[in-house]
Amino acid sequence: MNEAKKFSIKHKNKNWLKFLIGAIVFLFLFFVLNIFVSPIRNGFYTISSPIQKIFWSAGESSSLFLSSLSSGGSLAKENENLKIENQKLLSQLAFLQSIEQSNQAQSDVSVSCQNSGFKLVMAGVIGLDSEDILSINKGSADGIAEGMPVINQQNVLFGKISKVYKNFSKVMLISNKNSVINVKTQHVPESASATSSEIDGVVKGEGGLNAYLDLVPISDNIDLQDVLVTSAIEKSFPKDLLVGKIIQKNKNDQKPFQQAEISLFFNVKSSDNLFVIANFKR
Repeated sequence: MNEAKKFSIKHKNKNWLKFLIGAIVFLFLFFVLNIFVSPIRNGFYTISSPIQKIFWSAGESSSLFLSSLSSGGSLAKENENLKIENQKLLSQLAFLQSIEQSNQAQSDVSVSCQNSGFKLVMAGVIGLDSEDILSINKGSADGIAEGMPVINQQNVLFGKISKVYKNFSKVMLISNKNSVINVKTQHVPESASATSSEIDGVVKGEGGLNAYLDLVPISDNIDLQDVLVTSAIEKSFPKDLLVGKIIQKNKNDQKPFQQAEISLFFNVKSSDNLFVIANFKR
């Protein structure tokens, strides 16, 4: 029993001794670290300062670069705003010019058609596809119907309405491959004493804004620069609308009919406004 007590007392003494030694070591380290903390930090900064400088310089360069980008972005934004304003002004100018052109076109066509009894609806051109089909911005809501002829202010025939929607329509140009119109020539006599003659034929579309004259009797004499106008044979169009002029004759005595290459009078690219003859349709 006494031996057990002695062993317990020795064990407790050892634990206290370990605790005391540990406390002394802790206090020593705490004291040493507090004394040398500044030199240690100084040494660390001395060693790391070149690296820090490199990163700082890189950071400054990056900051300046980003700042210049920001400034450049600001200039670019200002330029973009000026460009937008310029485009707005150009758009307004184009709109005013369009109105002026529309008024002029309306005036011109009124003079040329006032004695023809035409009821005209002015329409703007909005597109052209590869099949020689033109789109205009007037439709059934404006009284447009299929079969109505389409002309410009100079009485040049463009084609006829082929499809109608509420607010826009499709125009099959006379150059469309499905277009066939009856025409007659207006031959200009070489002298005042000579009489002018009219020769009937048909103009067939061949695509690509081109057409040709066909079914002219081989015995008839057509000449270069003869003007072609619509005839009243088929009554698909009003008569005497301008179509084109002959630029080359293709005559073969072995065939009953002759053909001719023609230059159409219409110019789709320069025509902003067209007129639908609303009181004429087949």
